[in-house]
Amino acid sequence: MNGSVAQTVPRSPAFYELATPPEGRHSSYVRGQNFCVGHTRLDAGEYLSETDLPDEHIVLVPEATEITIGMPGQAGTPVVGPALVIVPAGTSRSVAHGAATLTRVFTTRSPDVVARADNNALYEQPDHAVVPLPDRPPVPGPGTLRIHRAVDVPVDPDRFGRIFRTDSLMVNWFAPEYGPRDTDKLSPHVHHDFEQGLVTLWGDYTHHLRSPWTPRLREWRDDQHIRCTSPSVTVIPPGIVHTSRAVGGGVHHLVDVFAPPRADFAERGWVVNAADYAGSWT
Repeated sequence: MNGSVAQTVPRSPAFYELATPPEGRHSSYVRGQNFCVGHTRLDAGEYLSETDLPDEHIVLVPEATEITIGMPGQAGTPVVGPALVIVPAGTSRSVAHGAATLTRVFTTRSPDVVARADNNALYEQPDHAVVPLPDRPPVPGPGTLRIHRAVDVPVDPDRFGRIFRTDSLMVNWFAPEYGPRDTDKLSPHVHHDFEQGLVTLWGDYTHHLRSPWTPRLREWRDDQHIRCTSPSVTVIPPGIVHTSRAVGGGVHHLVDVFAPPRADFAERGWVVNAADYAGSWT
């Protein structure tokens, strides 16, 4: 951390396992200050609808299932997963053709969306360490539904994951991996002005987290090594050193969430759909 001593202690990370949605509901929602993640299980014919959203949102279809996404005045568009879909602002409906699990990512500009989050009360007072979202999206999206199928975005060793952005969000949709992460190749790092959402879709993970030492010994915290099953959402505040590793055998699948989009990823040429927002980085 540049050799300096932090003067304030960051908020604590928060961990949410989503294996069982609340009784009577198909969905679980967890928010950060600027983003909200919804995880939903649908049966054939069931649907999710959104009305008058002020900005774009993401629908992630991680498995080989089919849904149709429709908007007023337009024929529904079929989507066969694995795929990531960017849905324009406004009203939309996602209908499942069979059993499907969807992960959706929104900004917190919509009061209706944030009201669904089980942890909404934690953000009654904003964390001033987090760069806020502006009142409206700072860049326009193309205004159309955009479907990015996994088969069309092969793994590229020169690119860090599979990074996509919207007008106000950014996600890194990592390819599924098999088996545990090499413990000699971890990547502890820290963000100083934005939260990170860690969404695990499949597999077990251990999140390793370290709080900085302030001048006041009473504020020092022990390191955390939190084991999470999937699906889960972990919200990491600014100032927390962190890294995650897949543990155990089988398939592991992770998605990182940021809001607003990260210019540093764009500068490295890592954003898959950068051309949709050419010349308009926040």
